[in-house]
Amino acid sequence: MKSAEPPRFILRFLEWFCKPEYHADIEGDLLEIYDRRVADWGTTRANFHLCKDVLFLFRPGIIRSAKIHQPITSNGMIKSYFLMGWRNLWKNKLYSTLNVLGLTFGMVCFLLIGLYVYDELNFDTQHSKAESIYRVITHEKSPNNEATTVAAAGYMVAEGFKQTFPNVDQTTRMQRIGRANLVNPENPVNVQEAITVADEYLLQVFDFPLLEGDRRTALKEPNSIVITEDLAMRIFGRTDVINKNLQFSHMDNPVKITAILKNHPKNSSFTFTSVLSESTRYSDEEFMREALSDWTSQNYTVYALLKPDANADSVSSKITRLVHANVTLEPGTKLSYNLQPLKDVHLKSDGIIDGARNANVDPIPQGNSVYVTVFLFTAILVLLIAGINYSNLTTARASSRLKEIGVRKVIGAVPGNLIGQFLVESFITIVIAFGVAILIVAFLLPSFNEFVNKKFSLFSSVGLGFWAAAAGLIIAMGLLSGGYAALLLSYFKPVSLLKGLVLKSGSDFSVRKALVVLQFTISTVMIIGTIVLFRQVRFLNESNLGFNKDLMVIIDVNVVKARSNFDWVKNEMSKIAAVEQVSVTSHVPGDWKTLVRVKLKKEGGGDQLHTAYVIGADKDFLATYGIELLKGRNFGNENDTSAILINEAAAKILGITHVSNEAVEIPQSARGSSFAPVYDDINASFKPRVVGIVKDFHFQSLRAKIEPLIIAYHDNPIYPIDYYSVKIQPQNIQATLEKLKAVMVANDEREPFEYHFLDEQLARFYIEDQRSQTILGWVALASVVIACLGLFGLATYSAQQRLKEIGVRKVLGANLLSIMALLSKDFVKLVLIACCFAFPVAWFGANWWLQEYAYHIDVEWWIFALAGVITTGIALLTVSYQAIKAALMTPVKTLKSE
Repeated sequence: MKSAEPPRFILRFLEWFCKPEYHADIEGDLLEIYDRRVADWGTTRANFHLCKDVLFLFRPGIIRSAKIHQPITSNGMIKSYFLMGWRNLWKNKLYSTLNVLGLTFGMVCFLLIGLYVYDELNFDTQHSKAESIYRVITHEKSPNNEATTVAAAGYMVAEGFKQTFPNVDQTTRMQRIGRANLVNPENPVNVQEAITVADEYLLQVFDFPLLEGDRRTALKEPNSIVITEDLAMRIFGRTDVINKNLQFSHMDNPVKITAILKNHPKNSSFTFTSVLSESTRYSDEEFMREALSDWTSQNYTVYALLKPDANADSVSSKITRLVHANVTLEPGTKLSYNLQPLKDVHLKSDGIIDGARNANVDPIPQGNSVYVTVFLFTAILVLLIAGINYSNLTTARASSRLKEIGVRKVIGAVPGNLIGQFLVESFITIVIAFGVAILIVAFLLPSFNEFVNKKFSLFSSVGLGFWAAAAGLIIAMGLLSGGYAALLLSYFKPVSLLKGLVLKSGSDFSVRKALVVLQFTISTVMIIGTIVLFRQVRFLNESNLGFNKDLMVIIDVNVVKARSNFDWVKNEMSKIAAVEQVSVTSHVPGDWKTLVRVKLKKEGGGDQLHTAYVIGADKDFLATYGIELLKGRNFGNENDTSAILINEAAAKILGITHVSNEAVEIPQSARGSSFAPVYDDINASFKPRVVGIVKDFHFQSLRAKIEPLIIAYHDNPIYPIDYYSVKIQPQNIQATLEKLKAVMVANDEREPFEYHFLDEQLARFYIEDQRSQTILGWVALASVVIACLGLFGLATYSAQQRLKEIGVRKVLGANLLSIMALLSKDFVKLVLIACCFAFPVAWFGANWWLQEYAYHIDVEWWIFALAGVITTGIALLTVSYQAIKAALMTPVKTLKSE
């Protein structure tokens, strides 16, 4: 029967603190007592008492003097560490190159992804008071329990709580009221711009940097406008244009430029190029009358600058109470407010409607917190893989340095000296790898910027804190990786080292096996993630959306005449040989702007109102887009102004199964975030008739399920036409576009020809997914390469350990394949174990991510099988080199020392 072994850690602890002259006697006595206790009490109780006895021995008189173990730290010795470290690295060029390559790969991925994550996490922090700025969010629940969360509030919310609450320093409000042509009267070239209106406090709450102008007065006077340097260059060709006049196409009076803003940085939620003073509208008596009683309209984006001692939750409650004190809500309606920190607007606005904007104004660009989290962990994991790889390679090379370490210990080197030597070597390797990584990042940065649509520069775009954190993490990772080998080697006994015994420790080998399993677990998860992301992006781009998106030119309507004279425009476009179909619409399927919503119910169907989206269209809409009509008829003539088509989802909520001119009542519509009566008479409703039902099609992103949709005739009271949709042939596309432009200009020479292709615009819905797919793919490749370098190191170590065994086997008749199998099977087992860990993690992560999409792929079994084959195959190829090299070695060379 095998005798029980005492815990090794407690005996090592005893050896570490006990005086050398006492150690052998004390350890011998303790082991004799231990054996008797095992026989009498059993192993568990004997282990407990052994630990207790050793701890009681930790006392003065037995503890060795600290002076014995103080390493030599003179300048000469430190210089020697660096000199010897450099020589050792130069002497072992292969291992040094592998170490530097592995660390460099990891650092390049870490730094590039780190720059992206840092930028996303620091949106809007360029404002000095960003920590104290909050956006007002409105939460409303209707009597029908329809809940909406909108980043907007009424006019008086900004006025009221600034005047009422002393812990509010300042407020500002803004609107994005639409798009219009902006021209320089001296050189009338139309520039289509979104119109942003803000009060005079905008530039005081936010410190947007000014090139020229006074931020305190720039938006104070009526007919004042602030523009960015980019817009100034586009209109005037220069930026020194203070006091110049501009003309908006929808305004009678010109506006005066009072300030020039520097262009917004890429990591800003604000994208406006011009801001019109709110006081321009104060002369409108109707506007002022409505504004001063407006507490709940959700027509304004309101920002509050709180004082340092203010509590945001407390202020939110006070806003809610203030609004309730000034308005009477419809019975059953619930209304509340909260303050969202400015720094959370970019990444934490899921489910929040970007309000206070016209439907034809682009929403604030939002980030994806899921991708930022995934990338953050990915960057750290790649760096971890690089550290594991370095640790394995360093340990693999350690066997060749056993005698060197033995000699050092015999002539007086203590563990501290040896640890210092190995850590200096690690430091040199890390510094070299870090320097190379910085050069590679600098080389790749322009392409990376273009790919992720950022403007990173190596040092100016991020603060010193980023580089300090990155360098600290990288150095700590390297020193910890190198420290493992240093501690392992420094505590071996000199006699064993000088005898030429191989480095053999069960715990050490187990640790390195575990590290390899961890490496390939991470790599396999990344491979599976890349495959899933690739398939989902392909699904998004290739799914049948229910309408024809290819070769569809969408032309924006920017002037009144393009709406009123659309019959002539359509007729002239139809004469172009390459044009197959033309339709006019208020919106288009897959519209990237805000679709108009309405409240509706079936006439006589009770009081419950449903929400649906609306597209206004003419009779050619279905044919142009290839949308299938299931029941009823299409629009026929000008008398169909009160006719509507509905999709299957709308038919379901309205309870319409057969088309028989059922009347529908539409009392409210919403071009932005808030609903308002369709007509001035709040008791009147638009009452169209359902004449047809169309097959459901994806008029929004595939992230959202298909919602109820109404296709109203173009001449409707809800929204006018805003687009021409032109289906063209694939030949001579540029010439066709020139002819289309000529038609638009012939109709109105002031019309800027603004167009895009529908399929390209739809692809922008998923541009973040495509970027993420590419980034994750490259990172997965890098992680596999780094992991294989680590596996190569472990294979080298194993081959060195078993050279004599291989020689004996060859003498006894083993062939090449059997020796390759002998050396490879252990590593294949490690990779298979890694796959067993990786598969459930990847399955859970992939399904969690896919929940973002209403329509997505299934995570099928073959994805895991493919990832397992790829990982195992790459690992097998990596190990095969060392296996073949060891198998081909002549037995005489490996056995001659015996």
